Amino acid sequence: MVLVLRRQTRRVLAGLLAACGVCLVGIALYTTPGLRAAAELAPLRGVPTKTKDVALTFDISWGTVMPPKVADILRDYGVEATIFISGPWAARHPDFVRRLAAEGHELASHGYRHSNMSQWSEGDIESAIARTHDIIQEISGQSPTYIRPPNGDYDDLVIATAARLGYTVVIWSLDSLDWLNPGVDRIIDRLLTRAEPGDIILMHASDTCRQTDQALPAVIEGLRAKGLDLVPLGKLLDRARSVQ
Repeated sequence: MVLVLRRQTRRVLAGLLAACGVCLVGIALYTTPGLRAAAELAPLRGVPTKTKDVALTFDISWGTVMPPKVADILRDYGVEATIFISGPWAARHPDFVRRLAAEGHELASHGYRHSNMSQWSEGDIESAIARTHDIIQEISGQSPTYIRPPNGDYDDLVIATAARLGYTVVIWSLDSLDWLNPGVDRIIDRLLTRAEPGDIILMHASDTCRQTDQALPAVIEGLRAKGLDLVPLGKLLDRARSVQ
């Protein structure tokens, strides 16, 4: 029998595990099959790895100003990232979605509407994932397998429904806080002082995040100066598995 934890309890346990240097997803990836069932209801937050890779990820839900600024910087620095995009936004901006795919970015789902999925029924969760999947696939040719729920909100039903549809729920291990517009220097300092191999870094390319493009060049340069390779999430996972 799988023990279903209340969200608050699970987050406390996750915090304790993180403090001990343990990641729940590490259980799923690196331990025996008998233990994997216990980790199936945990989202992917970071990746235990012996490589010096980090995944740079961006969420896009609205706007037309910040997305191309971020894409231009990634192109100029030769960085391929994982971009979580909402279904309606992708449908409104198909040319830009095709550009992201053409420039080597890994496309992923940010759901269909920006509200907390833990409050939804199983049918609503399934519909949102399926609709966004179809939109991204039809526009880009990519078939997404990762979803980041809006606001990073989830419960066991969200994770289980996503898994049934072939998706992994992805949160993050390092939040840039760019969504708070805390100041360019603070974004840069936060990421460069905390980034470690295996991190999934959260940034945003929506218009409400007004400082991301100003911080991004220094973030890329600084992470590389630390010897970290910036790769899409799928590549981070592949490389981690190849050296386990």
